[in-house]
This record gives sequence, C-alpha cells and structure tokens, in this order.
Amino acid sequence: MNEVVLRIVAAAVVAFLLCFSTTKLLGAMQQSGYKNGNFFRWLRRKDNLQYNRLAVLALCLVLVSTVTALCFSFLGEQAALLIAAIPFFGLLLLYFYADGKFALKVPAKYTGRFCRLFAVYWLFTASVAYLLVAVCAAFADLHGGTLYGLMQYAPVGILPALLPFLLMGANALTGVFEGYRNRNFVKRAGQVFERSGVIRIGVVGSYGKTSVKNILKTLLSEKYSVIATPESYNTPMGIAKTVLSNECEGKQIFIAEMGARKKGDIKELCDLVKPDYAIFTGVCEQHIATFGSLENIWAEKSEILKCGAKKVVCGSSLKTWLQETDDRVLVLDEGADAQFGAMATAFTLRLYGENVPVKTKLLGNAAVENIRLAVALCVELGLTAEEIVRGIEKLAPIPHRLQCTEQNGVYILDDGYNCNPKSAEEGIAALQRFGGRTCIVTPGIVECGVLEGKINRELGKKIAAANFDKVILVGTTLVNAVKSGYEESGDMEKCVVVSTLDGAKAELSKWLQKGDAVLFLNDLPDVY
Repeated sequence: MNEVVLRIVAAAVVAFLLCFSTTKLLGAMQQSGYKNGNFFRWLRRKDNLQYNRLAVLALCLVLVSTVTALCFSFLGEQAALLIAAIPFFGLLLLYFYADGKFALKVPAKYTGRFCRLFAVYWLFTASVAYLLVAVCAAFADLHGGTLYGLMQYAPVGILPALLPFLLMGANALTGVFEGYRNRNFVKRAGQVFERSGVIRIGVVGSYGKTSVKNILKTLLSEKYSVIATPESYNTPMGIAKTVLSNECEGKQIFIAEMGARKKGDIKELCDLVKPDYAIFTGVCEQHIATFGSLENIWAEKSEILKCGAKKVVCGSSLKTWLQETDDRVLVLDEGADAQFGAMATAFTLRLYGENVPVKTKLLGNAAVENIRLAVALCVELGLTAEEIVRGIEKLAPIPHRLQCTEQNGVYILDDGYNCNPKSAEEGIAALQRFGGRTCIVTPGIVECGVLEGKINRELGKKIAAANFDKVILVGTTLVNAVKSGYEESGDMEKCVVVSTLDGAKAELSKWLQKGDAVLFLNDLPDVY
C-alpha cells in the first residue's frame, strides 16, 4: 500500500510540475479558440520549436533518471530511485525557467474555462504518469532483477513528448461540458434580452466592426444610455457575457459586434440579438481561409439583411454586391472629399439638408466611412445635428486600430489589430502623410486561405510603391510572400527580415531618431 501511495503522490507532483511549466500550451489552445485542429496546426508549424523543446526535455529526463539510478544502485533500489529524482526534478525546474523566457505575445487569460481545462489536463497527465510507473513496476516484479526495478521511473520521462496530445484529449473531454454550459448561458442571455426592451443594434462586416461599434456608442451616448460589447467580443458567449453583466441594467441601447468564421455564425448571432437596427460595413478576403471564397463570405455576412431589422445601413462598397434593396436597406454613397492630415481628418457631413464640416482625431478614409455609417444610423435614431457633431468631437483613437501616439519625438502608428487588405492600404496611406523618415513593421496578412500568398505579395508591392525609408518584415512564413512582392520594385537595402517582434524593436532602436514615424501593421497572435 505504501508503494501505491508513493506512486500516486509522485505522479501527481510530476504531473503538476509538467502542466504548470507548459501553461504556454494552454495559452495557445485558448488563442486557437479551444479547437484541437487549430492547435495542432500551430504545434506542427515548421517554425514552432515548442514540441522540439518538449521532445528534448523528454529525452534528457529518461537519460538522467536511468543513468543516475544505475550509478547509485549500490545503495539499494529505493535509495537509488530517490537520488535519481533530484536531477529529474531539477531538469523540470530548469526547463520551466528557460521556457519562461519565450513568453506568448498574447498572454493567457485565466478564465473559468482555462482553469477547468488545466485541472483535467493535470488529471490526464497524472493518470498516465501513474500507469507508466505501475506497468513498469509490474514488469519488474514479473521478470525480477534489480535492473528493471532501477528503471521503473524512467518511462515517466517521456511524458513531456505526450503533453500536447494529453492537452488535446483533455480539451475534447471538457469541450462536451463547455458546449452544454455555453448553450445554457447564451439561452439565458436571450431570455434577458427579451425582457429588457432595449433597442438592439448589430454591427457586421469583414472589417471596421470594432471601430464602427465604438464610434456609434460615443455618438449615441449624446442622447441615450448605451452599452456595447467590449473590445472585440463578437461571439455568442461574448455578447451573452455583456448582456448578463451588471453594466447592462437600465441601458436604452445595446450595440453588438457580430463576427463570423464559419457558415451559420451570423444567423446564430441574429437569433440571439434580434437586432432592431444594423450596420453592414463591407466584405473583403478576411477569413477566406475558413469560408473558401469571397462569395461565401458575402453569403454569410449578408444574413444580417434577413434579420428583420427596421433599418440596415450598408457601406458604399456593398453596392457591387447588392442586387436589389428595399426601404429597410440604406447604402451610403461614396461621400464628399476629405482632407487627410498626419494627426487628424476633416470632412463634410450632409445632415438634415445642410453641409456640416467636422474634424476628428481618427485617421484615414476608413475613419470617414466608419463615422458616416454611424451617423446615418444616429439620424435614424433621432439625434440632432448638434448632438452628432458634439459626439464626433469626442471620438478618441481606438486602441491598435491606426492609433497614433508620440513617444520621445517619434510617431507610432499602431495598427496591430487591423488584419485585412483594406485596412493595410489605409495604414500605408496614413504613414505616407508624415513629413519625416518613415518605417513599416509587418508580418503580413493572415486568414486569407489560398489567396494568402497573392495578397501578401500585393502587400509587398504596395509597400515598395510607398517608398518608405525602412521596411522591417517579421516572421518566417508569411513574410516570404511580402518580401517577394517588395523585391520586384523595392530597394532591398532598406528592407530587413527578422524572426520576432523583439528583433524588429532592436532594429528600430538602432535606426529611429526624432521626427520619424513607424507603422506597426498587424501584430499576429502566437498561433499564426
């Protein structure tokens, strides 16, 4: 019995150390949307050394535990095994320290689901550790001999190589519970929606959703009490969390950002939100990797036109997609000319029959389009011209979406969260408006499926045509296409390729001086 208890304790401790030292795997699983397929594609990516490090750790653990036990076998089996445990745990702690230097760019969020997955992951790992030891011990008892007894804990050393697969197994098991729990949570949010009587607005599109949502919230707040889904929350769970939060109580208007990665997502969100009004920004190649074609993206996003909303405001680019419209659908025209500055944008709005000049800190043509979309809906909801203008004056740059800041005389354009061809053009144009030296830092554009290579080559050509003073390409995969496009007409002496964002920052630290401007175009999560 004492041996059984010892094995259980040892398995539990080893499993905890292994799981705790590989929380990066859980963070990657979280970024993968808790989808085993996405996680596995990240794991087997050529430039991802995570599994290589785990395999090397497994080899070292097997060798050190075996060799140490054999070296001290003259002290007896139990003593030799205890001594072998010292370098075994020492290697685990050393790995934890070394691996900690490679932090995820997007830190893991310790949500309830994350913690539940960790618990099941640990249980799986502890169970496998115990089974390995028990089987080896039984084998030693069956065949006898000191050698088998001294090696009974060595197979535990292979566990690091099994950890990603144990995590996927744990995720598959917890996914059953999480799916049931999420469906009940969303259902409860829908019931609260029905009782609230709040005016509901949905924002849909391949791009600009978060920006339009934040602009709309600011403008409508001049007249109404408004709540919007935070950050980039655009899934049923994100919307449900907002609906069931204390902040939602007593609000007159609810704005929901609606995202889609597969067929049926928009309809599911419409069934939950049942929007009274909607804004449809436009479509582009974003997420073509999961939809397969631009036509499929349009088919999915255009579900918002069938939701029964009283009015759907559509971006001007959608004219080419809309075959016919009804009174509920308002498509914006191309709009008046705007004056684009490096730090501000001025343009004219047509409000209630009058031309009204406005100015905003938001940058580029996309900002003008987004504001006009929000204003069109604000007119539908009864805001006066004065309220609309006052709201536009209060608009602040949206974090990581062509957000301009100044640091020690250097202008930083942070476009880290805008990952699509349309926003890339806007970012390049915005950087060209600065008078000093200019630099672009980018890893390329993702989630464009079979068009990814073509789109990134086009991005490289556009960067070359912009003739920036310095170009820093980050990564080892997508940047090859960007570099290929840039090489056709760009000055390669200005271009440098680095593997990480830290490498890009090191290059910048040697090059930057007061008056320069830098555009960070897209900051990829770890799973790309």
